[in-house]
Amino acid sequence: MARASLLALSFFFLGACSEPKPAEQLPVPASASAEPPFDPIASARRPPRRYFLGNTGSRCEIYFVDPGSLSPPVVTPCPQDLLPGERIRIAGKTCTRDTEDFERRLPVVCPDPLTDFEKRDRGEIKAK
Repeated sequence: MARASLLALSFFFLGACSEPKPAEQLPVPASASAEPPFDPIASARRPPRRYFLGNTGSRCEIYFVDPGSLSPPVVTPCPQDLLPGERIRIAGKTCTRDTEDFERRLPVVCPDPLTDFEKRDRGEIKAK
């Protein structure tokens, strides 16, 4: 009796392990095929315009860099911890320090003049 049950069960599982039939392909509307597919890599790209606050040694300036162009610099007060030759760059929701000294390349608090410059440039706040 146990042998017959075992044999019947093995045939059941053997039949369950076979490959499923391929699903039927539904026709794709013409409008859907004309749209490019969603590309998660493309949506994760950083914007081409970058915003900086740099210390030139004699003063600090805020500017943005586009591929192939540079905005006119705007003079601003220097943050206390920004050494000559260094600059602060907006990187998403935070800022990073660009410097030759590897130990000083750390996330920093975004200075208000820099974030305000970015917001004005993007039209998020009105220019004064």
